[in-house]
Amino acid sequence: MKRLLLLFACLMLFIAPAFAASPDDVPRITPGELKSKMEKKEQVVILDVRTGSSYFNSKVKIKGAVRMHIGELGKRAHELPMEAEIVTYCT
Repeated sequence: MKRLLLLFACLMLFIAPAFAASPDDVPRITPGELKSKMEKKEQVVILDVRTGSSYFNSKVKIKGAVRMHIGELGKRAHELPMEAEIVTYCT
């Protein structure tokens, strides 16, 4: 269930303007909260959805993050563990 909610939230980031959705409707997590979850070894998958140039030109990459283009989420969602919380990030 968490996985579906996070995938939906990620997709909404890109289509929300078309429906005038408020950014407050998208679940958020702070870097500190994510770090805490990782330190506690919680089941969290970090999904890097940045475009090619944003990804390759960035010096910031989270170790262990799965890189998946936002346009591939529908086709590749089966690759993500159902039991884990999915945290997406982009710049």
